[in-house]
Amino acid sequence: MKLILNIFLIGIIASCDHSKKDESDSPLKLTISSHIDTDKPINQEIIGTLRKFLETKNKSLYENKYWYKPDFGTYIFPYSDIYNIEHKDSIQNFYQPTLMEIVDTDEEHKKLAKIAFIGHDEINNENTIKAIYNIVATKTKGNIVFSNPLGYFTKDWDKIQKGSIQYVVSPQKEFDETEAQMQLEAIDKISEFYSIDPLPITYYSCVGLKELFVIKGFDYKPTMYIDGGGGLAERHNIVLSANNTEVYTHEIVHHYNLVLSSSTHKLIEEGVATYIGGTRTYSYSWHKENLKNHLNSNPDIDLSKYLKPFERVFVGDTSIPYMVGALICERTFRIYGKEHLFVLITGGVGFWELLSEVGLTKENLDAELKKELQLLPTLCM
Repeated sequence: MKLILNIFLIGIIASCDHSKKDESDSPLKLTISSHIDTDKPINQEIIGTLRKFLETKNKSLYENKYWYKPDFGTYIFPYSDIYNIEHKDSIQNFYQPTLMEIVDTDEEHKKLAKIAFIGHDEINNENTIKAIYNIVATKTKGNIVFSNPLGYFTKDWDKIQKGSIQYVVSPQKEFDETEAQMQLEAIDKISEFYSIDPLPITYYSCVGLKELFVIKGFDYKPTMYIDGGGGLAERHNIVLSANNTEVYTHEIVHHYNLVLSSSTHKLIEEGVATYIGGTRTYSYSWHKENLKNHLNSNPDIDLSKYLKPFERVFVGDTSIPYMVGALICERTFRIYGKEHLFVLITGGVGFWELLSEVGLTKENLDAELKKELQLLPTLCM
């Protein structure tokens, strides 16, 4: 489900020419809000550098001369949140950038550049906003350089080391030692199962999704306001939890899968993380029972239709696509063992070709998963 907020920003108009059949070559145009003092030299430098960055950022996630170089070591893809953010379907620059504000920070040489990405639909004559995002702009000796806002927004958060995990804890919550110990025990089991030494995890412990997206740099993004919590696993062993807890095994499993393969099929990737670590604050066994009860009352639901893991199709707190992936993983482990489960994780071939190796086809997937759903959980750890 796509949530789009219709919004009109005073003094800001972003437009796209919808009269053309192919708009893939629409030019990128940075609009500057009238609130910004464009006579200030520092603002002029930020605007000039921002134009160059926006014109070049979609060419590569691995490097950009206008971005702080050490960020590529810390985050791998430090501006992935706004990579191709202007695109809508085949229209490359539907959401045009507007620099709304240049905000002072407690460091004189450091500012926040607040950028809105706005599209104009001429057919319906309405403006839609995709996101409002903050980039840190730092004045160096000779130029302006941009950087990821995560470190800036969490610089005053408590840092607590527990085993292989560094917790970065929201000031809105109290750190839970018992939960942290539970997470370490789960990591020990995961490490043994994968035959991998415990990975060094940086775990951002947030109270909810709104706070999670704020520290990532967003003033607005539709998913900030979805109920139920959640989280993200980002490159370089970063976990962001919006569950108000020190335990989020699901996201940690993603990092162990990445050691095995960087090209796991997304349904399997989310499925194995759900099978081993549950999702949100519930275990896999809980989600399995929840889905089983729902399907017992709604037997006509065809599980083979839910193969897109990021479609928001839920039964209460249970994602049907995530559970389809998890049931595939559980059935594979129960019948074929860990070796074949790892074959699923490493992928390497087409999705249906991969499933055929564990006896699943388009024709029998629904029936086989419903059979699996009726069995008691077969836990792999």
